Amino acid sequence: MKVKGINKIVVLKGGISSEKEISLRSGRNVADSLKQSGYEVIEIDPEFQEIPAEVDFVFIALHGEGGEDGAVQAKLDKLKIPYSGSAVTASVLAFDKLLTKKVLCLYGVPTAEFVLVNSESDVAKIKSYPAVIKPALEGSSIGVEIVDDYNQALDAYKRLSSKFSNLFVEKFVSGKEVTVSIVGDKVLPILELRPKNRFYDFEAKYTKGMTDFILPAELSEKVEQQVKEIAKKAYDAIGCRGAARVDMIIDAKEGPFVLELNTSPGMTETSDLPAQAKEAGIDFEQLLELIITTSL
Repeated sequence: MKVKGINKIVVLKGGISSEKEISLRSGRNVADSLKQSGYEVIEIDPEFQEIPAEVDFVFIALHGEGGEDGAVQAKLDKLKIPYSGSAVTASVLAFDKLLTKKVLCLYGVPTAEFVLVNSESDVAKIKSYPAVIKPALEGSSIGVEIVDDYNQALDAYKRLSSKFSNLFVEKFVSGKEVTVSIVGDKVLPILELRPKNRFYDFEAKYTKGMTDFILPAELSEKVEQQVKEIAKKAYDAIGCRGAARVDMIIDAKEGPFVLELNTSPGMTETSDLPAQAKEAGIDFEQLLELIITTSL
């Protein structure tokens, strides 16, 4: 079913980030479904093509740098073309994991303790192990490592600092890994992730058979409600609109902690958001319609 007043849609896919291949898969999936719904669809890779001005809507299926960091959102605002997902400010905040954590702390949303590591001497500031070192401006768990002691942390910092800027270390939280997708005011069923690796890293995310997906998550009614409330509070604190995903870990004693938010969730055949929507009785075409209407 088409959204009233929207006929010609550009689907942005590919881009310049390290998540380009995932974005191409997301974009193809979105474009095919929109065509089936009766829209005129133009598929564009912004690395090579310009966005035409005479379109009704842009569906952003880009991930990472240039796609969910506020850059393309600012460009579309200037062109006065409506688009899917969060606006510039929320995109900037959610893309930068450090800014995300600072905003979450400001709004009382639980997130793991963290420390910046801008030099080798900063590694000594890590209070406890194991800990997680990660770049602030990457997605798909790229550059994320668990370190078990000072020497591992120092080695990881030396390697990662040559590839990424704005590294930080946060306290390792052990527990159930879950993700909560939200579209507008609708909080979808919680998905529990049981990776075969030590955590839900890039390999576990995108290699078939490397993660068991439990949907809906096996949680008590009380914990389920708590997770959904925290996820929505994080979504609202950042100022998200349209679809966003909140990744969390549930410590058995201390409860849920928000890891990060993703304002341009994957839309591939194996992505979390479409699976959660399906569990809620929303097929892929309906999901796209919902994303478009709540983005507007």
